[in-house]
Amino acid sequence: MGTRNQVQAIMSALALTLEKARAEYGTTLRKVRWGDGPIYVCGVGNYSALGLAAGLAFESFGGWHVVARPPEVFLNYSLSLLQSRSVLVLISPPGEWPEAQELAARAHERGGTVVAMANTMDSPLVKLADHAFLVRAEGAGDSPAIAVSMHAALHLLAFKVTQALKKPKPIWEQVDRDFDLLPGKLEWVFTQLSGVVDSLVEEAAHFPRLCLVGGGFNYYPVRHAAWRMHSLASPRVEEVEATEFSSAASHFARRGDAALFVSGSHSKLKKTIHRAAAQARAQEVRVLSLTDSNDRELVEGSDLGILVPQLQEAPASTLALFLLEWLAMETLRTPQQVKPR
Repeated sequence: MGTRNQVQAIMSALALTLEKARAEYGTTLRKVRWGDGPIYVCGVGNYSALGLAAGLAFESFGGWHVVARPPEVFLNYSLSLLQSRSVLVLISPPGEWPEAQELAARAHERGGTVVAMANTMDSPLVKLADHAFLVRAEGAGDSPAIAVSMHAALHLLAFKVTQALKKPKPIWEQVDRDFDLLPGKLEWVFTQLSGVVDSLVEEAAHFPRLCLVGGGFNYYPVRHAAWRMHSLASPRVEEVEATEFSSAASHFARRGDAALFVSGSHSKLKKTIHRAAAQARAQEVRVLSLTDSNDRELVEGSDLGILVPQLQEAPASTLALFLLEWLAMETLRTPQQVKPR
């Protein structure tokens, strides 16, 4: 499948996932006793980092106490935490996952509730779960369409659980609206920014190393993008969490490298990103950015940037993930032309 078709597949899957989630998730989530203790979140297989991202969403939206671990770690170190009426959320790629299936069985033995999110009802974990939330995307577990749709669906689920059970906050109306706007924003980015994406990929190809830097909601997108670029035979790319980069910029990037900072005007860590970008410039690192136009300090301090529509932090991070998946696809097609240091 060509790049254009892959990007369009992401957009179609996301739009359908959010449409169906709006119609279906509310009824299902009300059957779960979310407020009786911590929420345990396990991302299975290559979704382990997605489990951490989902945990952050539950914490940020509703102040829930969350424990997020891969199922192998949970089985061996944290099983005693599961009690009667505990809620265990399993994020499942396609395929058989014995440790996750064993964890689901152990949770049931202890009187817990198992919730699964997957892209098919045929998933073994869905069959073991008490309740399931579906993502409308097809393909293998590393499919970009599944990754972006799963990311958006988990954030929407955390938000809808919070809406249903917590006292309303004024910002929620805008967050809700931005989730509705998200498919259209992906469409706009795809039709309007292809030239900018090409320019950024060509720019990055001239550097021996590229650091992807993000924090908070934007950490999962940069971590996933680095993994994706490695899997596409681009080992010179690495991800760095924003606070780590800010505390030791010279360790992560040197003169002649490039760093792509992913942020937004609604990011609660934007000041950390601004500091990190300033430190990169002091190291004579080429500063690239992915943010919105209201994030003026990062925009003005970048050598080249991609400006996306402004959204609240959670939906904006899905938009960033979409763009980074697209960048990864284009990176594979662009030969590296490293400049001498």
